[in-house]
Amino acid sequence: MSTAIAPEPVAPRTGPVMRAVRLVLGAAGSAGIGWGVAGAWDDPFLTERVGLAEWLIGGLLLHDAVFAVVVFAVGATAMRLRRGPAPWVRRTVLGGLAVGVAGTLIALPALLRPLPTQNPSVLPLDYGRGLAIVWAAVWVGVGVVLVVRGRRGK
Repeated sequence: MSTAIAPEPVAPRTGPVMRAVRLVLGAAGSAGIGWGVAGAWDDPFLTERVGLAEWLIGGLLLHDAVFAVVVFAVGATAMRLRRGPAPWVRRTVLGGLAVGVAGTLIALPALLRPLPTQNPSVLPLDYGRGLAIVWAAVWVGVGVVLVVRGRRGK
């Protein structure tokens, strides 16, 4: 086992080009959110607008108050370990964990909904199996990255 010295942190990029890129990306994201909200609000089949708003705000709060905090705490703890895999391995595994947990949070409402539903087309798929496939794909991807980077010498 080798003890690699972590590289010095890199200062964030600044300047007029990065400011313009951030502005364009922020505007595009805001426009996309506005378009989605306007489309949902004008949808004639959407009768529970308050319920949709509660679900979206609840998801945002769940992400910011729980998911982001847990991911940050686990990541910070893992990166402070004195022993164990190299930092690039830990970062790769933590990235896979974050993607898998995000997929789980997306699938959670479908997984927790009581079955059978009154409308059989509401949940026609096996969401548990789909979530297992997502986790498998994430860890296969993490494994591929670890192997490729390991062979290249990180």
